[in-house]
Amino acid sequence: MNKPEYIIIHHVEHNGDVDIEEIRRWHVEDRGWSDVGYHYYIRRSGLVEKGRDENEAGAHTLGKNRKSIGVCFEGHHDHEYWTDHQWLSFDELAAKLMNKYAIPPEGILGHRECGSPKTCPGNMIDCDEVRARFILSA
Repeated sequence: MNKPEYIIIHHVEHNGDVDIEEIRRWHVEDRGWSDVGYHYYIRRSGLVEKGRDENEAGAHTLGKNRKSIGVCFEGHHDHEYWTDHQWLSFDELAAKLMNKYAIPPEGILGHRECGSPKTCPGNMIDCDEVRARFILSA
């Protein structure tokens, strides 16, 4: 069971094109997980692909999987910014999730802010800037 208090953002750390089914294969076949670890995946085009059901605990952030929605972005964001399409899709998705689960802007976290040794969601992404978009629109 998942009781979301956070939206945790990630990146796929892959420079090529990857869809949610490829990530699902990595997680299920290569890692032995029951499903893809993320709830949503945002492609460079802005297409939002569905991963796990929101009511299922994720497999994306140690210690927060049962109280978060995991959103992963296509791309390696140590080397590239989110596309304009990704920003727009995230703005829409996050606003919907924040409203549905009463998640405040401070509840949007980068994976690296949750104790991960990874740079996730990438060094090019300023998590304070991401949160500020929702503080300013409130």
